[in-house]
Amino acid sequence: MMRKINCVIIDDEPPASDILKYYIDKTPDFEVTDIYYDPIKALGGLRDKKVDVIFCDVEMPDINGLQLLESLSLSRNKNALVVIVSAHAKYAVDGFNINAIDYLLKPVSFARYLQTTQKILDYIKDKSAKDIDTDTEEQVPFMESSKNYIFIKSNSKLLKINYNEILYIEAIGDYVKIYLEDSDKPVVILDSLKHLEETLPNDSFKRIHRSYIVAISRIKAIEYKRAIIGENLSLPISNSYYQALYDSLVLNRIESNQLVSTKKPKKLGNNH
Repeated sequence: MMRKINCVIIDDEPPASDILKYYIDKTPDFEVTDIYYDPIKALGGLRDKKVDVIFCDVEMPDINGLQLLESLSLSRNKNALVVIVSAHAKYAVDGFNINAIDYLLKPVSFARYLQTTQKILDYIKDKSAKDIDTDTEEQVPFMESSKNYIFIKSNSKLLKINYNEILYIEAIGDYVKIYLEDSDKPVVILDSLKHLEETLPNDSFKRIHRSYIVAISRIKAIEYKRAIIGENLSLPISNSYYQALYDSLVLNRIESNQLVSTKKPKKLGNNH
């Protein structure tokens, strides 16, 4: 029998948290392990405790939910599924940018909540099927890099990928997708974005988000905290990575008039 899915609620409004807990308690496969009314306490509590799903409000005192979730991307809960719960629809795009599995608009109905739980169950079922199909040898990521290329293991194949082919890299749960030039489908490997970040040459690739690494040479412009990669492709840039990316672009002699955002951003003390 599958163990219950551990859920944490982070919301500074007790009535909203109580309703969500009531819904989760009525769902056989899910259980609430903690409720945090203070986002700062949530940060401390979740750094040492692994959970499966985080239901998180956005507008909270001291630190908002999006900033909190970015901070958790560096903790042991970086792979936890995130459900944004907010009274405002305006944060939906931000929720998409942090790879939230769903976005619940308050007041949340039980029917709408059940749709979210089904998404979560489908995701876990799909991930479990992939894990079964992955043989023991592939559980240890094979990766060998050189000056111009990298060898990776994907679907029992050893693939050579030239650095100049890579557009960007995206983290999806325990997997990583490597998007290549002139390829319709990404290369999917069982690995972490952190491991890839440490393996790839730092002068050619930059982490810009908890879920993305981008090839510096592919950046055409920076606009509204997004890296423009192509005519119809842009990637979000987190506050915590913005300054390092800006400095890399300057060091790579990308002229300021090529950037939509020309003013060097101030370092914010609360960025993570």
